[in-house]
Amino acid sequence: MGFDFNFRQAEDTRDIRCLIDFVSSQNLGYPKYDEWVQKTEAELLSRDKKGVLAFSDARVVGDLVYQNHKSLQRFLELKNLRVHPKFRVREFARFMLRQAEVESRPSHDAVICDVRPERKDVISFLHSCGYTPVLSGPLYDPNTPDVSFVKPLRKSKES
Repeated sequence: MGFDFNFRQAEDTRDIRCLIDFVSSQNLGYPKYDEWVQKTEAELLSRDKKGVLAFSDARVVGDLVYQNHKSLQRFLELKNLRVHPKFRVREFARFMLRQAEVESRPSHDAVICDVRPERKDVISFLHSCGYTPVLSGPLYDPNTPDVSFVKPLRKSKES
């Protein structure tokens, strides 16, 4: 059995296009998803957002999109984390997430993200990565709740 895995920051136009193609093919029912994808592409190109790509045999099989939180100083915000189902047992999501956390630690105190409550698999994953639920309520659709999670990136002086 052979394998060829590669991870890298999506920095050039070609990589950003690959990331956008991967993300746009997986609408999870969020309102105005296509608009978000277009906005994300522009923000990746302008460096307002960062992206990580996971490859297997030169094909995109995972992504992570993140940014500085727009209103919470020193918070990193995860915007999108996906891995093709065939590769989830390989821990690609955990690896990409950990890289973003380590790279962001000098300039950020915590990471924040949200997930739909019915995504028990994602919630379990976030718990296993040290994330704690802090808020539940609608973020994108007034009729659909979301759960916000936070993970401190440095130990507090009290602990």
